Amino acid sequence: MAVEGMEHHLARVEASAARAEGRRDAVEARISQLTREVELAKGRLAVKDEVETFIEAVHGSASRRNLAAFETLLTALVQEVLPGEKPVALDLSTERGLASLDICVARPDGSLEDVLEDNGGALTNVIGMALRLIAVVKADVARFLALDEADCWIAPDRVASFYRVLEDGAARLGVQCLAVSHHDLSQFSGQFHIARIVGEPLSGVDVQSADCSAAWDEAKPGLRYIRLVNVQAYKDATLHLGPGVNALIGPNNRGKSTFIRALRAVFYGEARDSLVRAGAKSARVEIGVAGNRTLRFLRQPRRTPVNIWSLHEADGSIVEEQGMRYETGGRTVPDWVADLFQIRKVEELDVHIAHQKFPVFLLGETASRRSAVLSIGQEASYIRDMLVIHRERCVRDSALVRNGERELISLTEMLDGLKELEPLKQRLASTRRQMAEIKSVSAHLQNLQVRAASLVELRKKLAGAQARAEITSTLPASERLITLTSNLERARERDRVGRQVLELAGALSRAKARLASLKALPEAVPALENTSSGQNILGRLEEFRKAAAIAQDRLARIDEGIKSVQADMARLIEDTGGLCPTCGSPVSADNLLDHHAHSPMERLTA
Repeated sequence: MAVEGMEHHLARVEASAARAEGRRDAVEARISQLTREVELAKGRLAVKDEVETFIEAVHGSASRRNLAAFETLLTALVQEVLPGEKPVALDLSTERGLASLDICVARPDGSLEDVLEDNGGALTNVIGMALRLIAVVKADVARFLALDEADCWIAPDRVASFYRVLEDGAARLGVQCLAVSHHDLSQFSGQFHIARIVGEPLSGVDVQSADCSAAWDEAKPGLRYIRLVNVQAYKDATLHLGPGVNALIGPNNRGKSTFIRALRAVFYGEARDSLVRAGAKSARVEIGVAGNRTLRFLRQPRRTPVNIWSLHEADGSIVEEQGMRYETGGRTVPDWVADLFQIRKVEELDVHIAHQKFPVFLLGETASRRSAVLSIGQEASYIRDMLVIHRERCVRDSALVRNGERELISLTEMLDGLKELEPLKQRLASTRRQMAEIKSVSAHLQNLQVRAASLVELRKKLAGAQARAEITSTLPASERLITLTSNLERARERDRVGRQVLELAGALSRAKARLASLKALPEAVPALENTSSGQNILGRLEEFRKAAAIAQDRLARIDEGIKSVQADMARLIEDTGGLCPTCGSPVSADNLLDHHAHSPMERLTA
């Protein structure tokens, strides 16, 4: 038990040492990893400014490659609508590491004028429309553009040129346009799909719009129609749209901009309760899309959810694809609407759907925000992301160096505390070897103790066997033992017969007593009618007399045999010195043959 206790304690110490070794290895690995990370972080911080300068240079280079093309395009558009107008000049610079774009026109002397601050509204209208077309194309989103009174600052005699530029640009770029105007655009172009607002707000307004379904390929993206049900002045009106430029015309204050507000509600989530027609419980906007499907928006005041977006099949059922049901309620536009139709704000700019009250696009933004037009492109976006990632990494590297060095100091101190682990392991190994030797010696000692106990037992048995062998050697010959056994059996038979004789003698005495009693009876006895029982008694008495005579004869012979056997046993005991020839115990002639009465050694060994 002592060895087992020592081994248990040693195992616990070894387990603790193993855990300490594991901690030491983990600390060493962490020190190595952290040292490398800190060194790399310091290396990156050492070239932080050079990397940032390089990225900014690449950003500027990528942006400048587009400047010439943009300047040429914008100048051509301006000259087409406003002949003799100064050429457009784009001035690209850098502010805080980000590209900054100034949109100007170049004077004859080479100086620049700001388009918004130093020029009229007509020039602003033209450049704003062109910038929207550029943004829609470069942003890799849906090529759809809705312009609300984009010609508001264009002189009537130049409106035709404005829309010819829009028509040509949309056709070249594959952009579907909806232009809302108070001008009668039917006199300017026969290629527009023109719809008219008819009626009065008090009596109700409607839309006259020809069906354009024949112009559409079923799978081609784009908006087929806009249907308003109980939306402001409209009870139920449908504006059909073609793939190219579409115009919605009519007098002022007739509800033309309601369609723009409906589009902003569906795709930007800009919906208010005032969108609902007076007296109606809800307003519904339906937009026909590719695949004969319908995108539906429902505004229901004082109900939850207040807005519901859903996509429907041609039969009216809600679209379900890949385990998703396209119906969502809430105040924000569902992600699936933007993902499916790609009409959304880009860089927080209203690229697709112009607001009538904010006709200026991008020109009123800061110089860095105006550069978003150039940065929307994939290449410039990657470069800008690189710069952002670089700056975030530098912040992380600074924190890594600061915190890593503190952690390295703590880990080094912890590792110093584990220096005694190797000597401890060696001492434990030596102790384990000694423990193995002690265990081996202990096992050998236990084996010797078991053998010693076995030898003691064997010695006892050997002594008894030797005693029995010595006594056995003094025994008479086997013939004499057979004779003694036979005589003993005869003596036991005589004893049994003697007991029977005694029993018969008792019975005889009792019979004699009864006979005496019978003799005492008077001679003159009444004559018995039946003497058979008495005769039977007399017969039995006669048999008893004969049996008693035979038994007395046999007892006499048995007595003679017993005397002969007792004499032989007495001579045998005298020859063995009064000891049993089998077990060596003291015996007498009376208990010589009763082995269990005088052999305690035999009982012990048994």
